[in-house]
Formats: sequence, structure tokens, C-alpha cells
Amino acid sequence: MPYPDINEFELLYQRNHKFLCMVAMDYVHDQFIAEDMVQDFFIDFWQRGHLIQLNSSFEAYARRAVKYKCIDFIRKNAVAEKRNNMLPLPGDTEELTDEPDQHELQHERYIKIAELIQALPENRREIFIMHAVDKLNYAQIAEKQHVSVNTVKTQLRRAYLALRNKNIIVFLGLFEFFNRR
Repeated sequence: MPYPDINEFELLYQRNHKFLCMVAMDYVHDQFIAEDMVQDFFIDFWQRGHLIQLNSSFEAYARRAVKYKCIDFIRKNAVAEKRNNMLPLPGDTEELTDEPDQHELQHERYIKIAELIQALPENRREIFIMHAVDKLNYAQIAEKQHVSVNTVKTQLRRAYLALRNKNIIVFLGLFEFFNRR
């Protein structure tokens, strides 16, 4: 059940959106990500607002919630970056393919990655492929898909999160390797 009063919710949004974006910017240092964090906060608040008991002002609650969303985002990105740094370099990958067993293993991983990407919702999959394979930037994808840049960023974040949850983000380097062939 969403927040009880739409007018009150809209007023909270209008009064606090810019301030919360500035709070988020202090942590993530990226306007689009900051706006996503604030948007996610308001979506969560709308969906769970009837369950939340505020012990302080809404502004204090919202500032804390956005801060923790940003910290969580930074933490997750640090883990993803650490995993990506563990990817083999292109020269290392080519050395592995000299052995038939390694080549077969890489092929199996590629098939698994392709299956997991195919399991993404259609729009998210298309956006992910445009970004990861076609190397289009957010604005180009937004234009092709007729959506906002924020929607592209949100869909990409959700795609990477879904893939990361299935422990395949480490193998995306292999996906690029096979795609170049």
C-alpha cells in the first residue's frame, strides 16, 4: 500500500528533492547517480510510507536515508570495481585459449553469460547490450530507446546488479573477448 496522501507526498517531494540531490552529490559526485539515489528514496518512501514511524522531521529522515543509499551504492561499486580489476587482461585471455580445455571452459562461460543476459527483461536487455556490446553512451541509448538518460542509468544499474547477483560480472571480460572474434 503506497503513502496515504498523494498531495502530501508531492509536497514533500517538491520541498526536498533539490536538497536531497545535493546531499547525494556529496557522496557519489555524479549528478545522474545522485538523482537516481533520491528517486529510489522517494519510490521506497512512497511504497513503504504507511509503515514508517518518523521520530524526527521528514527532512532529517530523508537526509539519513539518502546518505545510507549513497553509502550502499558506493560500497557495491567498490566491490564491483574490485571484481573487474580481477578480470584477465586481453593478452592473458589469449594465452588461455591456446589450451583446448581452457577454450572449452571459456565457451561454456560465454554461453552461461548469454543465457543470463537473455533472461533480463527485454528493455533492460536491449539497453545493456547497447552499452556493453555496442559501446553506446547513455545519451545515445536514451535517444534510440526514446527514454530519459536517468531511465538508461537505472536500467543499466539494475542489469549489472542482476548479473552481479548471479556471479557473472567477473566473466563479462570474456564476453567482450568472444564478441571481438
